[in-house]
Amino acid sequence: MKKVAVSIHATENFNPNIIKDLKGLDYIHVDVMDGKFVDNENQNLDVFRSLKEKYDIPIIAHLMVSKPIDYIEKIIDYIDIFIFHFESEGDKEATIKGVQRHNKKVGIAINPDTNLPKILPYLNKIEIILIMSVYPGWSGQEFIWETPDKINLLFAYRHQNNMKFLIDVDGGVNPENAKFINADILSSASAILKAEDPNSVIQLLKHSDEYEQKK
Repeated sequence: MKKVAVSIHATENFNPNIIKDLKGLDYIHVDVMDGKFVDNENQNLDVFRSLKEKYDIPIIAHLMVSKPIDYIEKIIDYIDIFIFHFESEGDKEATIKGVQRHNKKVGIAINPDTNLPKILPYLNKIEIILIMSVYPGWSGQEFIWETPDKINLLFAYRHQNNMKFLIDVDGGVNPENAKFINADILSSASAILKAEDPNSVIQLLKHSDEYEQKK
């Protein structure tokens, strides 16, 4: 069974009740955007505190920002996993150690046009790798269909090297394409939040590996 994260944005008018009726979530995935690394800007960091106070669900901070190390101290008390982009600025080793110093998990996200060999040196130092299946920015983009092949290569590399990092995928994920995604975590925004029956979508995503086996 796959794990499911609902993906939301750290907007100024964020209301934590947007996810209060969702059942079966494994993670809350919060996108922070600085208007530099991506064109959009959503960096209301109070979102993390309000979510931590209201829900007992692990929180993933997805930092789509130019200088992720600057955000560690601001949010670390309210999150469980800190994910920053390989393509961002700064010393990656320093960012990884900066997060782990607080006994929190750390991960690296890669954009669709970043090749896997570039991140191999870091895979034994992090807990999660996030594969972007759209280009970073707003939700609602079309899923990039080359992504499952990329994930399969990473899955095989993990198995061959007896590694334990988790594989997450984010962007355009829905019940139709989830059955082709060999990942541990499926992060989804629109497919869940805009559905008539969001909890049914969550269950379809969680059990999508079963549909894959029957295919």
